[in-house]
Amino acid sequence: MTTPPGLRAAKKLETWRSLRAAAVELVSARGFDAVSVEEIAAAANVSKSTLFNYFDSKESLLLDPDPEDSERWQALADARPHDEPMWESLLEIVIGSAGRDGSKLLLRKSVIEQCPTLFQSAWASSEPFRCFVRGWVTQRLAPDNDAFRVALVVNTAFAVVHAAYRSWEPQEGPDRFTALVRDGFAAVGDGFLQLGGPPAPGTGKS
Repeated sequence: MTTPPGLRAAKKLETWRSLRAAAVELVSARGFDAVSVEEIAAAANVSKSTLFNYFDSKESLLLDPDPEDSERWQALADARPHDEPMWESLLEIVIGSAGRDGSKLLLRKSVIEQCPTLFQSAWASSEPFRCFVRGWVTQRLAPDNDAFRVALVVNTAFAVVHAAYRSWEPQEGPDRFTALVRDGFAAVGDGFLQLGGPPAPGTGKS
């Protein structure tokens, strides 16, 4: 008897999430370098070859987006009021995505601190979200959605996220990361008018 497509997709998603959960549990307990893909596969009750049907590497077990993330991103975008300024809407979409799972955010940061070389892998793993944001910004800027303006908005938004992530320490908690992103968006939204302005009285700067 053939397995219905819906059930087959559900079983694949269950396996994906079992592998992700096993990786998170083991790495959280022992550290990234101390855990092998064989141990993760065993903890999820699958073979190593099955693991590699779902994930390309040990890094991707921790960093890849959830298969249902694209639906969540669209829901975040659809929830924004039509008359809300684009920059404010974009902030809430970014916060809703990045801050949705505080424990995952903390784990990613701690793993990157253990292995700084993983930062590029983490950045690459967020490309699907950046692609989604590009598409959303393109639609919001229509019909004046020239490539320069789209790139300017998207690159600026992710520069804020990048700066917030680099500045944030895990021991500060995920709410601090969210606050940094909000502060960064606010500063950019003000056009940096208050940054680098006249020195405060008594500073001795000219």
